Amino acid sequence: MMGKVVEEGTGTAAALEGISVGGKTGTAEVGHSCPNQVWFIAFAPAHDPKVAIAVTIECSAGTGGDVAAPIAKNVMQELLK
Repeated sequence: MMGKVVEEGTGTAAALEGISVGGKTGTAEVGHSCPNQVWFIAFAPAHDPKVAIAVTIECSAGTGGDVAAPIAKNVMQELLK
């Protein structure tokens, strides 16, 4: 299921070319002075994980898929070189 989040769901911004990724996005409403706490957790390769990551961003107007997933992608790319 977490693979589908990255393949065709809310976490497509974390997809890596040629490497399967499992992940989950999250967006929590915090309050008036801070709109959202967004996050993305992931592991790769999905069927034999070598890396796992959690990215969380405070006070974001975006969503976990839009803001945190691209950051996770960049970090995983570096770790899996």
